[in-house]
Amino acid sequence: MVKSRIQNVYENVREALERVTDDAGFEALELMHAVCGLTRQDLLMGRDISLSDGQQKKLDELVRRRLDHEPLQYLLGEWDFFGRTFSVGEGVLIPRGDTEPLVEACLELIKRKHAPRILDLCTGSGCIGITLALERPDAEVWAVEKSPQAFSYFQKNNQSFGSPIRGILGDALNPALISGNFDLIVSNPPYLTRSEMDALQPEVTREPAMALYGQDDGLYFYKEFCKIYPQRLNPGGALAFEIGDGQQSAVCGFLTESGMISICQKHDLHGIIRVITARNKLSGQETPAET
Repeated sequence: MVKSRIQNVYENVREALERVTDDAGFEALELMHAVCGLTRQDLLMGRDISLSDGQQKKLDELVRRRLDHEPLQYLLGEWDFFGRTFSVGEGVLIPRGDTEPLVEACLELIKRKHAPRILDLCTGSGCIGITLALERPDAEVWAVEKSPQAFSYFQKNNQSFGSPIRGILGDALNPALISGNFDLIVSNPPYLTRSEMDALQPEVTREPAMALYGQDDGLYFYKEFCKIYPQRLNPGGALAFEIGDGQQSAVCGFLTESGMISICQKHDLHGIIRVITARNKLSGQETPAET
């Protein structure tokens, strides 16, 4: 056993991580918590800790990997989203706080609908679909993911939370994968442009490109989804998308062309328009789209 002052261990890790992150203190605490259960209270009280040789080795290895720009979330194997902790790792997009407004918008869209039928396209870890299923236990939720690696995390999270989502491993651009119509279809699709992909931070390049890249203009999946999925909505049903910075005009245009109405925009915590929602017409409704 190696007994060390907790502050010394923490400071050594923090100083090392300053080379790759502006939030070295937070990340150092997260890594040490994962290895030896360190809490912020322990740190503030200056408690001694005893690291076994194995724990010290594990901590050194995590620091080494982080210095190689591996995302903190992959090192921890989990990350929080909408108040719940989801399993993540190599091959799946990391849940982000910027996506939480999309879930909030979805819950608002279905709040008056009893037992809504929901489809989550490009589900990844399942953070959107699973959250909706847990927030609305009366809902029937389906989720589609193309990547086998990402789908394995969806399955793990779905089982862990005990949510009854029906998962499908397949291409979200193939509407024949799933039958019937829905009250809500939601997606956080790949939407980065070629230039944005070329300028990514090293950590983000470790996430799967297929979950990030939306072709040269970043709009490919919105174009295709707006051709396919309005026809799969029940009367009054809704589409909800997460979008990239500055994409709102184009995405609203695709929705208008597809005949959707009541098009709305929602900002994220940084003031960026991050969510676009729209509704299908009720039977016989001829109301023009709103942007």
